[in-house]
Amino acid sequence: MTTPVFEALDDGIFCIDALYTGPGIACCYLVQGGDEWALIETGTGRSVDNILAVTRHLGIDRAALRHIVPTHVHLDHAGGAGALMQQFPEAQLNVHPRGLRHLVDPTRLIDSAMGVYGEKLFRKLYGELLPVPEDRAKALEDGERLTVGTRTLTVRHTRGHADHHACYYDEQTRSWFTGDMFGVSYPHQRYPSGNFVMPATTPTQFDPNRYIASVQGLARDEPKRMYLTHYGALDLAGGEVELLVSQLSAYAELGSQEGLEPADIERAVMDVTRTHLEQRVSVTAAKEALEPLRMDARLNAQGIAWWRSRR
Repeated sequence: MTTPVFEALDDGIFCIDALYTGPGIACCYLVQGGDEWALIETGTGRSVDNILAVTRHLGIDRAALRHIVPTHVHLDHAGGAGALMQQFPEAQLNVHPRGLRHLVDPTRLIDSAMGVYGEKLFRKLYGELLPVPEDRAKALEDGERLTVGTRTLTVRHTRGHADHHACYYDEQTRSWFTGDMFGVSYPHQRYPSGNFVMPATTPTQFDPNRYIASVQGLARDEPKRMYLTHYGALDLAGGEVELLVSQLSAYAELGSQEGLEPADIERAVMDVTRTHLEQRVSVTAAKEALEPLRMDARLNAQGIAWWRSRR
C-alpha cells in the first residue's frame, strides 16, 4: 500500500505531493468545504496512487470529492484528470474553456508531449492519459463561483503562462490557488530575509506583458497566501510581486534583443535569476540556490524564445 505523502495546512486544506520527477516539485491541494471536497490540480497519471492514499488516510469517502479542478492542461497539472475521474464517481471536472476539449480528448496533448519526450520518457513522466467523460466536464468562465459545500472558490482567467490558465480565489482564507501564475518557489527558496519566487514560463503561449498583468491582478485582492503548484503554501512577506514583475520585465527585454541564440538566452535567464536571488540572500547563498533552478531557467528561456519568434 502506498504511504501517503502530504502536509496538512490550515483551514481544511491539504497539500499532496504529486511526486513529479521528485519530491517537493509539484503538488495538488485537497480543499474541504463542510461535507464536500475539491481537488485542485491532478498531477500526472503517476500521481494518482498518492492522491488516493491521502484520501484513504483522511477517511474521505470517494463520493464526497465533488470537484476536480486543474488550473490548466499542462500535464504536470492535469495529466491525472481522466484517471481520477474514474476513481471519484461523483466528481465534476472544472477547467478553463480553452482547455476543456483537450481533457475530453487528450490525443493532441499526448502527441505533443511524445513529440518532445519520446514515448519511453513520456510514460515515465506522465503515465497514462485517460479521457474525461464529456458529460462530467464543465468550462468555467471568468468570474464564475464554484461551490464546494460551505466553501466558495472564484475563478479568474489569467493569461501570460498559458492562454488556458485559471486561478481560484478562496474566500475563506483570502488566498489564491495560483497554478503557475505566481511562479515557482520551492522549499529551498524560502529565506528568513524573504521568499524568492521565479516566473514559470512555457515553451508556447508565454507573454511577459500579460503575465505581469495577471500577477498584478492577483495582488490587487490583497491575498494573505498563495498556494503554488510548484511548490506549497507561500505566505506573502512582501516584495514577491515586485520580484516577479522585475524578472518578467527582464525577460521581455531579452525577447526584444536580436541575434541571441537559445544558449545565450538561457545564460541570460540564469543571470537574471542570480541577480534577483542576491536581493534576498548573500552572493554565496545565491550561488548555491541557483543550480537547482537550472531546469526552470531552461524552460523559461524556451518561453522567451517562442515569444520573441511570434512578435
